[in-house]
Amino acid sequence: MKKLIMIIAGVAMLGAVVVGVINKNDLAAVVAELEDTKVKVRDATEKLGAAEDKRDENIEKETQAKDGRNQAAAAVEGVKQNLKIVERSLADVDSELKKVEIEQKEIDLAIKKVFPDNQFKTPEELEMTLTMLKDALAEKQNTKAELNAQLTSASQAKQVQVAKVKEEEKAQFERAQKLSLNSLIATVIAVNGDWGFVMVNAGRAHGVTADASLLVKRGEQRVARLRIVNIEETMVVADVIDGAAVSSLKVQPGDKVIFENTH
Repeated sequence: MKKLIMIIAGVAMLGAVVVGVINKNDLAAVVAELEDTKVKVRDATEKLGAAEDKRDENIEKETQAKDGRNQAAAAVEGVKQNLKIVERSLADVDSELKKVEIEQKEIDLAIKKVFPDNQFKTPEELEMTLTMLKDALAEKQNTKAELNAQLTSASQAKQVQVAKVKEEEKAQFERAQKLSLNSLIATVIAVNGDWGFVMVNAGRAHGVTADASLLVKRGEQRVARLRIVNIEETMVVADVIDGAAVSSLKVQPGDKVIFENTH
């Protein structure tokens, strides 16, 4: 674009010179001036080419500089990553060193236990010491086995005793229930004459069992004997098994019921 402008300017200058020559009718002057213009145009063109070359060179240098900066940045990032890897490796090494230090202390303590006076023994003495330690360990293991056997025996004996105690407790409880039942006096709360059964206000909650014998009394008179046919928590249903047919007395609500022959 700049070359085109220079050429146009040169042509314009040449036209101006031609017009001037025609006006002056001086051909020699025109030729001389034209040559001078050509030289000027040539110089300007050369300068313009040099400037463009220099510009291209500067652009190339700038591109190279950018590439260099990018490469340098990539190299710096790589160094940072390598540095992180090295730091992690150093942390691992520190951890391993700490483990080694702990193991060394444990070894020192073990050695101090075996050699409290820091006097190291000969291999024969060490072997003898090792044998003594093995014998002591075997003795301890035997003692442990004996104690475990004694513990097992004691545990079994304890279980037997516990079972006996539980059986005794059960027997005492049943005995207490029976004693309580022997002293229990319930009441007839309903009578069904058609079907011959009565309802009594005592049940499992009072210690009544299905094999209990029930005697109905009115005052000091015996009215009938009952047999339990159904038992609930606080009530039993019983059949009249004797007395109803041979006695003039009939079981009535309000009659007392005694639980007898409960041992």
